[in-house]
Amino acid sequence: ASEVTFELDAVGDDVRLTVTQRRLGEDPATWANVAGGWHTHLAILEDRLLGRVPAPFFTAFEPIEAAYLERFVPTAGAVREGGEP
Repeated sequence: ASEVTFELDAVGDDVRLTVTQRRLGEDPATWANVAGGWHTHLAILEDRLLGRVPAPFFTAFEPIEAAYLERFVPTAGAVREGGEP
C-alpha cells in the first residue's frame, strides 16, 4: 500500500502545502496517474481557495497525466496513441 503525507509550512504570510506519496511501485504509468491526480486535485483546491470555478476534474486531469507520462516515459505518447512502440 502506498503512503501519503501532508506537510504545512509557514512561508511569510502564506502556507506551503507539500504532499508526498511513497511506495508507488515501479510502473511509470502509475507514477503519472498519481502525480496527475494530485496535480489536478491541488489545482482545483487552489481555484476554490481563490474564488475561481475550477475545470471539471477529468478535463483538467487528462492532459496533465499525459504530460507526466511523457516526462516519466518519453516514448509513452507514441505507445498510447498507436498501440505499438
